[in-house]
Amino acid sequence: MEKPENMESSQPMANKVEKLIGVVEAIAVRNNEFYALSRKEMVDKMREFLQVKPISSIKESIENLKQAFYKQLKSELENQLGTDSLDDSDNVVEPEPDILETTFKGLLAQYKDLKAKENALLDAVKEKNLQEKKRILAELEALTASSDDLSATIPAFRKLQQDWKAIGQIPATAVNGIWKAYSQYQEKFYDLIKINNDLREYDFKKNLELKTALCETAERLSNETDPVEAFKQLQKLHDDWREIGPVAREFREEIWNRFKNASTVINKQHQAYFESIKEVEAKFIAEKHAICEQVEAIDYSTLKSHKQWENKTQEILDLQEKWKHIGGVPSSKMSMKAFKRFRSACDKFFKHKKAFFKTIKSEFVQNLEAKKALCVQAEALKDSTDWKETAEKLVQIQKEWKNIGPTNKKQSDAVWHRFVSACDYFFEQKNLNFTDKKSEEITNLKAKKAVIDQINGFQATGNASEDMVALKALVDAYNKIGFVPFRDKDKLYKAFKAATDKQFDALRGSRSVAPHKASTDRIRLMKEYDKLKSEIATYENNIGFFSTSKKANALVEEMNKKIDLLKQKLTEIVAKIDEIDQQ
Repeated sequence: MEKPENMESSQPMANKVEKLIGVVEAIAVRNNEFYALSRKEMVDKMREFLQVKPISSIKESIENLKQAFYKQLKSELENQLGTDSLDDSDNVVEPEPDILETTFKGLLAQYKDLKAKENALLDAVKEKNLQEKKRILAELEALTASSDDLSATIPAFRKLQQDWKAIGQIPATAVNGIWKAYSQYQEKFYDLIKINNDLREYDFKKNLELKTALCETAERLSNETDPVEAFKQLQKLHDDWREIGPVAREFREEIWNRFKNASTVINKQHQAYFESIKEVEAKFIAEKHAICEQVEAIDYSTLKSHKQWENKTQEILDLQEKWKHIGGVPSSKMSMKAFKRFRSACDKFFKHKKAFFKTIKSEFVQNLEAKKALCVQAEALKDSTDWKETAEKLVQIQKEWKNIGPTNKKQSDAVWHRFVSACDYFFEQKNLNFTDKKSEEITNLKAKKAVIDQINGFQATGNASEDMVALKALVDAYNKIGFVPFRDKDKLYKAFKAATDKQFDALRGSRSVAPHKASTDRIRLMKEYDKLKSEIATYENNIGFFSTSKKANALVEEMNKKIDLLKQKLTEIVAKIDEIDQQ
């Protein structure tokens, strides 16, 4: 793939983009509690939300759930792209409609309908509240024009203020006008009515203190890392400001300018945040469309051989992997549109590939027969005790296997299993022939069984922290013991896992209830642990295929590096599990 001309010049921009996306993702993860759920659980959660009254109280939760659902759907679709691309000709299928997405969209439609009905009722209430406030304004107007005795005017004014505060929301379009009129009548009341100076100064002083506190709070909001949250809090401060009465005339302009200036800072940060998001999103969308153009520009008339198709398939897989690492907001309309375009282009490629492979079925049949012949040869050699010569023959047969082209996927797994089973059997017997290694592995097997017996017989003391440390020591002792015979490793590990799970579950049961997230994380980490252990065992077993060939030293060294890297990851996962168990 050719390097874009502006790639080097865009590096500073890329660093800026990564920082912005880091902030976005941190905020998204912090504000969204639904990423740990499966999409089916999200659909069930949506059904629960639809029972909540009022429906407007869960607006933010609905939005977070929607983002989590479509992000997970996008991830599954991208993974499916990678999976589909690995299938041979008979396994490329048309994408099927997603039932969960259809159900989820239906529930979203119900939510919008409920919200619309609720909003209609709320609008009616707001209109009623507006009329009630207009009535109070009319009474305030009459009160400020009255020349009644002060002892009767003040209680009436206080009562109207209380009634005003007790009234709920009014239509947004009327808020500013109503509040302005209310403020004018309050100020006119204090300015025109001959209220005694002590009472007026007390009210003015109290209102000034309250508005000063609001100014300080608004000024502190400029340090809030989440500009969206800061903007929400600012709106609440403005509501509080409207409910506070006037201050002395000489402080009115000064205190209002202070509050307005602090609000301006927050509003600019809020606006800049969304502008930066749009800028970053536009850059990511441009990169995604460039990838779409690469796939759409494929000239299918030039792909005439199996090798050319496989090379082009690898290019598509590389582009899919590149796509996954491009940032952006998955739930945005532009991102979803770009993804549909990319998926359509990839689907077109794999449909063409399917059509091509239908024309080479005869080649698949020939390759299958050639592989079956190698299976016969391997099976004839598997019981040989001439370790060196037979190992060299099997390595040569394996090289021949690699040079044979592909077969239909329906038969490839079975014939590969037949071939590798014969090879595995010989090399397992060959390995067992080396008594020193066998003796060491048997010793390790006995040692690990002894540790498992200790774990099964572990008796809790009642001190959860000390018991956890003691169990951790037994787990560490088990992990430090070396390899065991290959045929025993799976059975031994299952026994070890059952023993540790039983003791740790019992120990956690005696402590305070652990957070759901910690439990979920531990299950996920244990699955990764099992997967890594399986991969390590597979690599260690395959090394036996090349251990007697001098020409295979480079490949053996590479496989050993992969084993070391997997073991390092395994150690990191064990450490994470330990941290969870110590919580």
